[in-house]
Amino acid sequence: MAALQTLVSLVTLPTRLWNRALNMGFSALCGSRVRIIWSGVKLIGIDRVRFGQNFIAGRGLWLEVIGDGCLTIGKGVNVSDWVHIASFHEVMIGDGCLLGSKVLITDHSHGSVADITVPAPLRPDARALHSKGPVILEENVWLGDAVVVLPAVRIGRNAIVGANSVVTHDIPSNTVWAGCPAIQIWPTPV
Repeated sequence: MAALQTLVSLVTLPTRLWNRALNMGFSALCGSRVRIIWSGVKLIGIDRVRFGQNFIAGRGLWLEVIGDGCLTIGKGVNVSDWVHIASFHEVMIGDGCLLGSKVLITDHSHGSVADITVPAPLRPDARALHSKGPVILEENVWLGDAVVVLPAVRIGRNAIVGANSVVTHDIPSNTVWAGCPAIQIWPTPV
């Protein structure tokens, strides 16, 4: 068993060294300590992303800041694999947040209902981007795997959102939500 572990360590050494070198360079450029697994990473508008200290991200991270958008990531944020965060207006992730795999957080959409009610609707990718408002995750929010957070949503501190949920409106602090669309499941609403 020890020989197998040694072999695995030797095989993965180049990738681990490459990740370490990229993280050192990226940390120096953004002024904050980050630890990212660089496999499949996609960064668009990275100059408008503000990283807090000790940002950790898994494979397939996709940070996308377009238009006049900005993205702020607090201290001690931990992001799992294949997370997509997109900002056209403003997205803020508070200190200590935990995001599960395949989470999508976006403050915009491709067009509006008016775009499909015209005689010759445009393809979705040709429609103008539209934002209903910012997305804000306060401190210590935990989003389970495959959660989708839609525009104009504030999730209060210490809130938990269960896996595969879709958040369409504000969530108060210290509550647990789940479902599509997400509803409060703890404490049980009166």
